Formats: sequence, C-alpha cells, structure tokens
Amino acid sequence: MQRVTVIAPARLHLGFVGLNSSSAPELGALGVAIQRPSMTVRAQKSLRWNVSGSMQGEVRRCIDRLITAFELEQPLHFEVASTIPAHIGLGSGTQLALAVGVSIMRLNDISIPIARLSHLLRRGERSGIGTAAFLQGGFLVDTHASTKDEVRTIAHRLEFPANWRILLIFDDDYQGTHGDIETDAFCKLGGFSDSLTERLQRILLDQVLPALERGDVTDFGDGITTIQRHVGDFFSPIQGGRYLSPGVADVLSIAEKLGGVGVGQSSWGPTGFVILDTESSALELQTELLETRKSFGVRLEICKGRNEGAQIQVE
Repeated sequence: MQRVTVIAPARLHLGFVGLNSSSAPELGALGVAIQRPSMTVRAQKSLRWNVSGSMQGEVRRCIDRLITAFELEQPLHFEVASTIPAHIGLGSGTQLALAVGVSIMRLNDISIPIARLSHLLRRGERSGIGTAAFLQGGFLVDTHASTKDEVRTIAHRLEFPANWRILLIFDDDYQGTHGDIETDAFCKLGGFSDSLTERLQRILLDQVLPALERGDVTDFGDGITTIQRHVGDFFSPIQGGRYLSPGVADVLSIAEKLGGVGVGQSSWGPTGFVILDTESSALELQTELLETRKSFGVRLEICKGRNEGAQIQVE
C-alpha cells in the first residue's frame, strides 16, 4: 500500500433536540450527509512529512496531533485536491481531519475505530453528525453527551430518499461562528430548558423520523422547519437573529411562501436549505428564486442526500 485517496462528503447540521438539559436527554443533534460539495485528500508514502494544496495549516495540525498520539514510522505527503468551504455550515473541519487521519492510519498500518480517531483529532465535541456522515452517510441522529469527552454514538440512522433534493442557499459574505468564539457561545447560552428538549424530541420521534421512513416530504419538512425555528431562536443572541445572513433569511421566507418545506440553516450558517420531493420541484423553486437572488446576494445549488460514507481508495 503506497497511496490513499479519501473523498469525504459535506453534511447539513439540522439542529439539536437535546443540548445540556438538566434532564440529560438521550438524543442530541440531527443532520444529513449530502453529495456535494466534497473533500478530496490524497496521501502517499514519503521520506518526510509534507503538505501541498489547500488548507495546509489544518492538515499539519492533524498530523501533529496523531504524531503525538502514536509512534508513526511512515511519513506521508498530503495533497488537498478539493475542499468543502470552511465555516459556512457544511462540516469541512471534521471531514478534512478524518480524511487526513484515516490516510495516516492506513499507511502506517494502524487499526482504530473512526469514533476514537475523531476524538483524538478533537472533532465531534458538540455533535457526532460529521463523524457519522464520514462513516456511513444518511440521515443521522446522535446521542446527547453532557461533556465534550463523551463519545457520541448514533441513535438513529435512516436512508435519505434518493428522489428528494436539497436546495442550498449560500451567502459568500458571511462565515459562521467557529473556534474559540463558538466555544464561548455555547458556554454563554447554556442548555435547552427541559420543556423545550421534550418538545423537540417529540417532534423528532413522532413526526420527523416516521415521515422519513414513509417518504412523506411534507410532514418531514414541517417537522424540520419547526425544530429549526426553535433552535434558531435559541442561538439568535449570538448570530443576530434566527439566521445569520439576512439575504438567506429573506430567500428562505420567499421559499416557504412558494411552498418549500424543510426550511432552515445548517449549523451556524450562513448556508440555508430547503428540502423538496423531486428534482423537478427543486428546479422549479430554484428558477422562481433566481428572480430574487440578485437583490439578496446569494447563490443557489441543488444537491442530493448521500447514503454512503467517505470513499477510501487504496493503491
């Protein structure tokens, strides 16, 4: 084995149904892996550690953490050939870290569970959705953890319908909260009340998951939108409103009026989304929204859900 290529999927983080509540709820975050954008990382054996391409600083930090954790005998040359844009709500940090980590483990002949690798790379401290998207894809609900040292497992994993589409709404003028500012934000906000936790988990268990199983995009989307409204309002003191980008907020409002369901913001944003039942529905809504997007400064793209994890190619 001389070379490993990892193609890792982006993910939408669809919110929390449990967040440090005193009732210690079983369930935590929910999300879905998506087909694009994706991260492509290539690694091959080398005489010394080396990094080329994009995100070199981030790759080197991952390398340093694993050198500290393991006695790595085989240096590697890394190239990040394609990236998921950082800090816009698509989970680029976790996908990059795991792509680098898996490559190092494979080419150094070390066997380790993905969850453990994620923990060593300091990913998944507040949500296990990105790690699970890398591992298996699909629609995912993780377990709540009361501390960042607890490993989150996946409580529910369902296939995302192949015919459904997701309309993504991007605003390149904004970046979501991240790093130390994000850590401080969670500390300042605290957790959900017990009553909010109970309400959100009931929506998830009684409406969202059953609707997904039977392929009912309307009921599923209504449940996601309701969860998003509560979660967005909870985080509004940090991001200045239910959504980070005013342009995305305006387009999402128009999309709802035009019949779009499953409306919300991924993670800290600014990326917004609308879930639709078919490609033709997504194209029709995209066309209608294109008439307004110039005034709001956003971009629109259609993607599919992804029911597989990262592709790992070994040569």
